[in-house]
Amino acid sequence: MVRLSQRFLNDRNREHILFAVIFLVAVLLRVIMFGSHPAGLNQDEASVGYDAWALMNDNIDRNGFSFPVHLMAWGSGQNALYAYFSMPFIALFGLNVFSVRIVNLIFSLLTVLAVYSTLKQAVDKRTAFIGMALTAAAPWNVMLARWGLESNLFPAMLMLSIWVLFRSTKNKRFFYPAAVILALSLYSYGSAYLVVTLFALACFVYCVVKKLVPVKTLIVGALVYVVISVPIYLFVYINVFELEGLQIGAMSIPRLYGNRIQVQNGATFFDFFKNLYHFVLWQTDNTERNAFQFYGCYYVISLPFLMAGIVRAVKKRMEFDFIVLLALICSVLLFCYYNAPNINRVNAIYMPLILLTSVGLGGVIKNKCSFALIFVSYTICLTGFSFRYFGSDYREYIGKEFCDGFEEALKKTTELSSGNKTVNIVTSNMPYIYTLFYTQTPPGEFLDTVVYENPGAMFQRVRSFSNYRFTTNFHAFNPDESGIYLLDASLQETAEKKTSEIYSHKNFIVAVIP
Repeated sequence: MVRLSQRFLNDRNREHILFAVIFLVAVLLRVIMFGSHPAGLNQDEASVGYDAWALMNDNIDRNGFSFPVHLMAWGSGQNALYAYFSMPFIALFGLNVFSVRIVNLIFSLLTVLAVYSTLKQAVDKRTAFIGMALTAAAPWNVMLARWGLESNLFPAMLMLSIWVLFRSTKNKRFFYPAAVILALSLYSYGSAYLVVTLFALACFVYCVVKKLVPVKTLIVGALVYVVISVPIYLFVYINVFELEGLQIGAMSIPRLYGNRIQVQNGATFFDFFKNLYHFVLWQTDNTERNAFQFYGCYYVISLPFLMAGIVRAVKKRMEFDFIVLLALICSVLLFCYYNAPNINRVNAIYMPLILLTSVGLGGVIKNKCSFALIFVSYTICLTGFSFRYFGSDYREYIGKEFCDGFEEALKKTTELSSGNKTVNIVTSNMPYIYTLFYTQTPPGEFLDTVVYENPGAMFQRVRSFSNYRFTTNFHAFNPDESGIYLLDASLQETAEKKTSEIYSHKNFIVAVIP
């Protein structure tokens, strides 16, 4: 009896230890150097962070809209859900890199847990641990957790939807939160308008046909979805048909200056399969912000296991299989819409792909030998990815992409100008948004003083606001004109011809030209 209870305790302890180890790996991969790698900020991070701060403090964004369902941002829009989720952290920690990035970190870790819980209930514990480990170590999921691109919230919302929807087939009370999460996910990214709408509709029909959820629960859940989603569908309708924006109480539904909902040309038959080849087989878009070549989004060695998982799901056709395959099909339809996609635009495909890959791996691992071979293969891939991602070469490269050093350079200009002299800023990547972010200029002051170079354009360029003057045209820099300059580091040689008073800050310099 003692031996049996001891064995039971040991088995349970091993399971808990394995869970803790995998989750610890997930946490470490995401929090080591968090906030300092990538160093600096991406312009979209600065944009959503500043608008969240402005809405929280002044009830308007930088374009003057109160609590918009979709941010105007540059003129062509930016998704609002990330901004609203960021507000509590900005309130607690102030407007900084940490508070802008923490939402994606939290939701990335929630995704790891949701994969485990879903697979444990739908398949078995072994597959659940496999899926949890694969998600924890997936390069794409690690990388998206470390910066605050608002569209990267969508895959997590979709995974949480899958998890709660599957739970609702066993426990009807989960149908209501499933409807809430699905509706909220529409506010996380533009591709959700297609993916989530089709996914929600198909799941509703499936539940009706299979009688998985009582009629009353279905109706109430559908009403919940409709009530929450109506504002964003109104936003889409207004912008597709170029109507006037709406103000409903404190809520704004803006008409964008440039409408990216309409600018997609659609993909040809050839484009569709070419993009599937790149994004599913090689899992890359040839940029290094979201994935590396060879490693891919969840490792290119996963393809045979993905195929095995799809075959298994088609054969089984259980509730879980239907939900995941449906999410994948709806996501793949994005390749018909985008003729030139990138990983961010089609990021909805990756959680269904990871789930199916995990199922395939669970079916392939039959004994200790196959487990050891697969474990070693993925460990080698993870090790290689980690060395490359955390290596100095990539940190320097991505730091330049994320304008590392701008904050320090801007502080130096404030010191030199005593906060009131004109500061001339000559850099790329919408320099005005970094200035707004780091100076925390109130949106009212910005709106009162801003001068646009191309007002009403899809991507409005700010010529000036307050005591700052901007240009992204490096040739416009005239070293013969005296003043205080914040310059891209590539202009240092030109600046040195007229002054020796130069301060270097990584990818930027501050020059005082007498």
